[in-house]
Amino acid sequence: MRFLVLLKPAVNWREDVHFHNQPFMPEHAVYIQEHYNKDEVVLAGPFEDLTGGAIVVDFEGKDEVINFIENDPTVMNGIFTYEVKRWGEGMSKFEDKNPNFGQDYLDLKHKRQKELGII
Repeated sequence: MRFLVLLKPAVNWREDVHFHNQPFMPEHAVYIQEHYNKDEVVLAGPFEDLTGGAIVVDFEGKDEVINFIENDPTVMNGIFTYEVKRWGEGMSKFEDKNPNFGQDYLDLKHKRQKELGII
């Protein structure tokens, strides 16, 4: 299953220190790299404004994701806090999933919305 892990500054984040120089950031990078090499991390990186970051991971279940992220050195040491979201099914170039949404889909959904009194 695919999950999104959102990382944001926690109690030990240093406002006076650049993102890449935060405590435990080198250990974090190595930790993420190890899991990337095991094909568990799909995407990872900081946000452009350096206010946090995100990791997209593949694990069997949420417990494994929690174990993974709670063993991240930046999380263990209060540099980052996290939120985990299960990624829903949709489109993906990684798995060549393309629902081919088009007019048929619009017609079907608009019909259902009319039945529900939404439109």
